[in-house]
Amino acid sequence: MNERIEVLRRLQLIDTKLKRLEGDKLYRGYDVQKKQNQTHQKKTELSKLSEEIKAFHKNTTLKELDLKSMEVEINKLRLQMNQVKTNKEYSATKTEIGGKEANKSVLEDEILGMMAKYEEMKQRYKSFENEIEHENTQLKELQKQVDADMKATDAEINELKKKRDNYASMIDSDALKEYNRLVSHKDAVAVVNVVNKVCQGCFMSITAQTLNQLMSGKNLTFCHSCGRILYLESGNEELEDDTK
Repeated sequence: MNERIEVLRRLQLIDTKLKRLEGDKLYRGYDVQKKQNQTHQKKTELSKLSEEIKAFHKNTTLKELDLKSMEVEINKLRLQMNQVKTNKEYSATKTEIGGKEANKSVLEDEILGMMAKYEEMKQRYKSFENEIEHENTQLKELQKQVDADMKATDAEINELKKKRDNYASMIDSDALKEYNRLVSHKDAVAVVNVVNKVCQGCFMSITAQTLNQLMSGKNLTFCHSCGRILYLESGNEELEDDTK
């Protein structure tokens, strides 16, 4: 096989792996971001619940003050009832006390219901708080694992780049420039095999002239359809992966 082709194939093997590793880093970053967003959303909901609890407690306190005021009014009326001079005044005062007692009973039931709901809200807040604490622990563990993965991936990327620089120095600048151009436009697949006179990049048949040029092995040969660099490979000519 043409020596330049072999070097270019090794470059492509490295570039393919580099692309995958960079993609892995990106997705691992997404994992952390997703977890951070989830935790932030729950903290926002917890803050909202806290404000709701404060407002509800304030309303309950106001109701309790209303109850105390109502009790004062009832006690005042009872004192007045002992001082009335006519049956008519007595009956009117008693009726008023009865009405206020009924309103007091309704208010007491309302306050009891509000107190029960307040306790439920506090329990929900505590449960939510524990859930967020668990989320924070998971986030820290995930961040720690991702940081370790990123460090290992960066080390692997650096080693691959060194190998890439070494292979890049083995070929002429024109061939390297053409290869880099194709890599940037062909999704990192710049060098492809020809099988049964068919380009394995675009799966279009090559011309007899292109095949003859390939077989001569003198210059780089390009697919007339997709523009990729072509090579012929025999059955026992599999490229050894030295990127591991």
